[in-house]
Amino acid sequence: MTRSLTNCLVALALCCLPALAGCSDPEKKKALADLQTAETALASANRDLAATRATLATTQKERDSLQKELQSLKGQNETQRKQIDKLTADMQASELQREQIKKQTEQLAAAVQASEAQRQQLTKQLVSAQETATKESDGLKAKIAALESDLAQKVAQIKSVQEKMAELQKKLDAAAKPPEKPAQ
Repeated sequence: MTRSLTNCLVALALCCLPALAGCSDPEKKKALADLQTAETALASANRDLAATRATLATTQKERDSLQKELQSLKGQNETQRKQIDKLTADMQASELQREQIKKQTEQLAAAVQASEAQRQQLTKQLVSAQETATKESDGLKAKIAALESDLAQKVAQIKSVQEKMAELQKKLDAAAKPPEKPAQ
């Protein structure tokens, strides 16, 4: 836009030069004033053009810098995206592992409950078996005591019978001996 304004002013100045040579004084003065205005405008346009070029150069440098920064940020973004993907995969794997551990824990808890129920049942059976064994033991002790008492009675009877047999044997032996002859 600034270039076309500059080109227009230069073209105007060139067109006005031949007219200045053949013009009368008031017209010449007016033409010179117009030329002066055009030159001032041209100088201003040149300054604006230089400033615009400087701004353009600065803007291009900033654009290049921002493009480099954008590329760097894209690289960082890609790196972070990969890290996020890896962390997501790790998190999913951890979640699966947590679920497996939870299932194992539930299975172990069920096994512990079953073992506890079995332990209680075995404890009851043991107590019952101990009571039965105690009763049987007491019954056997009573039988043993009765048998010992019976044995003691039978041993006493046997001794009594043996003593009687020994007496009877003596009597039998005495009766079986021929009578002794009286000494004459």
